[in-house]
Amino acid sequence: MGLMMPITLAETQIIVRPNSSLSPLGSLKLLVVLGIMALLVALSFLHIGAWLVLPFAGLELVAFALAFHCLSLHASDFESITVINDMVVIEKRNHKISTKAEFQRYWARVNLRKQTNGRNALFVGSHGKEVEFGAGYINEEQRVSLAKEIKLILKNNL
Repeated sequence: MGLMMPITLAETQIIVRPNSSLSPLGSLKLLVVLGIMALLVALSFLHIGAWLVLPFAGLELVAFALAFHCLSLHASDFESITVINDMVVIEKRNHKISTKAEFQRYWARVNLRKQTNGRNALFVGSHGKEVEFGAGYINEEQRVSLAKEIKLILKNNL
């Protein structure tokens, strides 16, 4: 009979997502309310003889519908950092494009760098390869705090 050893996986995962406070049903309800309001205003103008307002009200609704559609396409976007045993895995999904970068935990470094626009950017990487994390999802204060937290996670349990 062979010797059995327990397998333990020490895993930490950090996920950042865009703030999607409007559900698909909520956006549909909002679009219906906007449509009713635009139609009432357009019909009022049509009643006084300004018929050209009606097609522009329709264009306005189409623009809103396209905006809500674009928002729904990016509702499942995310960025994640997973630290598992000796690996650091960074995954990103932006609509249909998914990327994945893996680094050895021992060599992985976390850097905050000032960009030309004045904000700090959070980079994780090693051996000349870096990945920016949380660029569009977290604010400056959260970025600094997250950099400290990731550094602690990478130092611990080595």
